[in-house]
Amino acid sequence: MHIPASPVALHMVDNKYYGRGDKTKYQLGDAEVVSLHARRRSAEADLLTVLRTEMDNDPLRNIDDQSHLFLVARPTAAPLDMCLPITGAPDWQLRLTGLVTNARTSESLPTSLTRFHPDLDYAHQPQRRARGVALASRGLNSDRTYANEHPEWGDNSVIEVQLFEDGGLRLYTSRLSTGVSSRYQPEKGEEQMLFDGAAVLLTWRVLELMRLVSEEVGYHGNWAIGAGANRLHGRRRYGGESGFPTNDRYSDDTYEETTGTALAELRDQPGAVTRRLLGPLLRSLGSEALFAEALGDQP
Repeated sequence: MHIPASPVALHMVDNKYYGRGDKTKYQLGDAEVVSLHARRRSAEADLLTVLRTEMDNDPLRNIDDQSHLFLVARPTAAPLDMCLPITGAPDWQLRLTGLVTNARTSESLPTSLTRFHPDLDYAHQPQRRARGVALASRGLNSDRTYANEHPEWGDNSVIEVQLFEDGGLRLYTSRLSTGVSSRYQPEKGEEQMLFDGAAVLLTWRVLELMRLVSEEVGYHGNWAIGAGANRLHGRRRYGGESGFPTNDRYSDDTYEETTGTALAELRDQPGAVTRRLLGPLLRSLGSEALFAEALGDQP
């Protein structure tokens, strides 16, 4: 029986819990089971604090009416300078750009996920951050203040990827929703509608970036990852050009979820991680079934 490594749930077979050693499985004692559950909950609780801090520090908090997406991740058992070989290198701009480009062009992405603007290629400006570095799109200054360069363009389309010395990763985009006018009732004006597919796509991007960073620095431990979104209350998913959006409106103003994952799962089952992170949001919007391929285990 093959039991894959996972930090999310301990594996029970015949009423016994098993863990994985370097080469073989071994049975866990009660104390080990309790300890592992506690460590997992602690890591996810710590990351939830990080996620909420990121949402509180939203650089476009008072700028627009769009919903914003936040993805945060960090290794759970790494030295504080895990990514210093990248962030502290003389050519850090090239290294970070290479990692982000490889994440964006990965062939593992499900074909069912459609292109979205802004994607990672719009984050092309290298910038330094406190204890880290970033790639940001136009519209975001190096101090993370907003630069409204083209107000006539309508939607704010900021996207940013940050990598910190301790291995922490952040992705932010200000365009999780957009204003849409009804072709049947244009007199009602624009309604902000959610790009749930963008949340799925960008989560896949971040998971691939986590895998690439792990391999780049030789980290083989676990990660904690969180997803958050704001300004959701009363909003429904964008149904494309059909003109017939769903009537399922989100009943809270924010969304938060965290989970843990291992390098093997990042490589072989990113859809399972995506489901744990975004499943509650997608089910609330009535769209989980539309992303079955992206939320399932890939062959």
